[in-house]
Amino acid sequence: MKKLLSVIFAMSISGLAFADFEIRQPFTDDMAEALGMTAEDDLQPLVNANVNGADKAAGSSLNQVISDNRVVIVINKAKAGAEAQTLKLFENGVEVMKIKVSTGKEERVVSTSGRTYVSTTPVGFYRPTKMYTDYLSYTWNAPMPNAVFFIGGIAIHATGTTNYAKLGTRASGGCVRTTLADSKKIRELVMESGKGSAQGNYVIAREAAGRNIIRGNSLMVPAISKATGLKATGTINSWETVIHVHE
Repeated sequence: MKKLLSVIFAMSISGLAFADFEIRQPFTDDMAEALGMTAEDDLQPLVNANVNGADKAAGSSLNQVISDNRVVIVINKAKAGAEAQTLKLFENGVEVMKIKVSTGKEERVVSTSGRTYVSTTPVGFYRPTKMYTDYLSYTWNAPMPNAVFFIGGIAIHATGTTNYAKLGTRASGGCVRTTLADSKKIRELVMESGKGSAQGNYVIAREAAGRNIIRGNSLMVPAISKATGLKATGTINSWETVIHVHE
């Protein structure tokens, strides 16, 4: 089943003016991580956790999630269809954004370690894990402005202007690409579901070269079920935001 791909991934890892990147050989685990790809053996637990989750997404559970949370971001990663490759953002139950995005290409490649990686945006419900005003992929020397990470190395973030024409199609390693203006609006709305986006409600800290992380803006919020998005036992340090990926 594991098959070495000799195709070209049309993947600019965002940035302000970056051309498409080629999956070059030897392809390493670090390269996969930098692209936001998911190891196939790590993907199966996510699939198991989301059994029936995608089916429920279009029904009452998603409506309840939208009602229960300050911000809900709904990403349709389908390849084709009227709603395919779109991101909708709901604030206080009202749809305030609908934009074209690019999600993972849903392709596989084998690294030098023998692990198979998938350029997928995994389905399910997630809380944001961390946010940056500026994030640099060292492996590809590519910036990822306004990155809102929500599972592993996968984030919603801006892509380069050269990739704007691809928005509305599958084109990434797993991240959710947007325009620069849209990425800033999304990040700020997520911040509003925390302590707010006004000065004094957060600190921008230099985490590393090219990486400026937002600190002091998150809250203790209810954990959620990855399958339904409904509140689960316990709390986590995040934002009153739910990100839902479905197909």
